[in-house]
Amino acid sequence: MRREPIPTAPEPEADSSTDTDTLAWIGHLDASLRGLPSVALLSQAFDEIDYGLLIVRPDGLLVQANQTGRRHCTQPQGALQLRDGLLHARLPQDEAELLRALAQAAHQGLRRLLGLGGTEQPETVAVVPLPGQDAALVVFGRRQVCELLSIEHFARLHGLTHAESMVLAALCDGEDPAGIARRFGVALSTVRTQISSIRQKTRSSSLRALVRQVALLPPIVSVLSHTRTH
Repeated sequence: MRREPIPTAPEPEADSSTDTDTLAWIGHLDASLRGLPSVALLSQAFDEIDYGLLIVRPDGLLVQANQTGRRHCTQPQGALQLRDGLLHARLPQDEAELLRALAQAAHQGLRRLLGLGGTEQPETVAVVPLPGQDAALVVFGRRQVCELLSIEHFARLHGLTHAESMVLAALCDGEDPAGIARRFGVALSTVRTQISSIRQKTRSSSLRALVRQVALLPPIVSVLSHTRTH
């Protein structure tokens, strides 16, 4: 797939209103970008996003995929699967709808949300046009509110204890305080005290606000997943 080079910043005209340090920074950025291989750079950035991403031709031919996207397509019960470099729906009844969405995105610029995989294990994917590329971007949804690595970083940022981090992860999994107490074999009062401490440290007005904070965290890919695939 042809990649457009990263545009470099235009050389600004120096005048009395332009700060010298700003000009120097722009010049340094311009020189740095000229030295970066755009395909390799974008591929690395692609892999750091913890959403499954695929670039696909209208006929289903895979052009590019990040690590998370490939993992989605290797799950036995995943809604989408890769076979011989082509993207297919796992269920035959979803195949035509997938190809229709890819064609509409690539040729008509239409965006679609598809519900695939049947009623037992449904999976929602977005199909997004890539103007001028004769291809579409397929975006998988998150499998959980937040990955454990993001929760760990969030907990460290706010000074949570290990026990509080575990409680926070359980809350993000949809557990209520009573369920968390049963999971960890502690008193309900202990869990409530920990939740109160978490809310104070994160300045959350409610459990809902706390979980929302975590849900909006940047999607950090696990270092372990990198070491397994590189």
